[in-house]
Amino acid sequence: MIPDSLIASASFAPRSLSSPSSWLGHLPFAAWVIREISPKIFVELGTHSGNSYFSFCQSVAEAGIPSKCYAVDTWLGDEQAGQYSEDIFAEVDAHNREHYAGFSRLLRMTFDDAVTSFGDGSIELFHIDGLHTYDAVRHDFETWEPKLAPGAVVLFHDTKVREGNFGVWKLWEELQGRYPNNLEFPHSHGLGVLQLNNAPDRKIAHWLQPHFREKQTLIDYFAALGARQSERFELNELKFGAANLNRAVVERDGYIAGLNQALAERDSQVADLNQAVTERDSHIADLNQAVTERDGYIAGLSQAVADRDSYITGLGQAVAERDGYITSLDQAVAERDSYIAGLNQAVAERDSYIAGLNQAVTERDSQIDGLSHAVDDRNG
Repeated sequence: MIPDSLIASASFAPRSLSSPSSWLGHLPFAAWVIREISPKIFVELGTHSGNSYFSFCQSVAEAGIPSKCYAVDTWLGDEQAGQYSEDIFAEVDAHNREHYAGFSRLLRMTFDDAVTSFGDGSIELFHIDGLHTYDAVRHDFETWEPKLAPGAVVLFHDTKVREGNFGVWKLWEELQGRYPNNLEFPHSHGLGVLQLNNAPDRKIAHWLQPHFREKQTLIDYFAALGARQSERFELNELKFGAANLNRAVVERDGYIAGLNQALAERDSQVADLNQAVTERDSHIADLNQAVTERDGYIAGLSQAVADRDSYITGLGQAVAERDGYITSLDQAVAERDSYIAGLNQAVAERDSYIAGLNQAVTERDSQIDGLSHAVDDRNG
């Protein structure tokens, strides 16, 4: 028959930080096994968002087990899990401080660096959930094996995953031959559980022994609990999702109302813009008309300028002709002045000749008068 301690764990409702992982189906077993083992020290390698680790811690808190719990992780991610944001560690650390600070400690470091923080033979419950390649998980187990107490119980997650470079299944097959006290839960990607061979009588986990008659029943029982846990989570997610959906609908309606208001304002703006465009088009038409008139005026000015330039050219020609005529006139005037000067000279000579003649006439008249007197005197 299944022990009463198993049945008591069926009502356990683990508190998880984030959305479900493949560990969700193993949370009831995690809650039970840490009570069953009641380890002085529990260590988990690979904690991520804390789904599994905080299930162990919650069970310790509720049962009042005198256990010290340690989560080892860089919270940086790896090649299989991808890179973590800093928000994940901040959330895990805050949750741990709020609920489990009295017995739980987060070791943010590599697995190899953390191993020196524990004494040999001190860890009684050990969960390996780091990088899942064969070499990595084997290295983790062999590196930490000296730190495990006699009869320590070790958990390996993802024993049923054979895709990609996952290799936990291979190491699990090897360890089953070395450690016959074991069982494997096939659900939720598989969880291998084994006990080291050197367990003292008081620490022997009879439910892990090869001939434990209820082993399959135990496996089926926790698989059923895991399924119920998953269904409960999905139901809560649906309820939470419905509440979120209703909230989203309200927000959406508010958003739509805002969009409608914005649309109305945009339509008003569009109408104003259309009016502005109409006015702009009218103004452009007026400008085009003005440009046409300006172009006509410029064409008229250009023609006037051309006519003016032609007239100036004609004037230049006339001026040139006038200057030639003036030059001819000046030449004629010079010739006339020379001619007049010659005439004046001739007149002067004529006047002098006439004066001489007059003088000669006067003298002759005087001689005639003298002769007349002489004749009279002789006749008288």
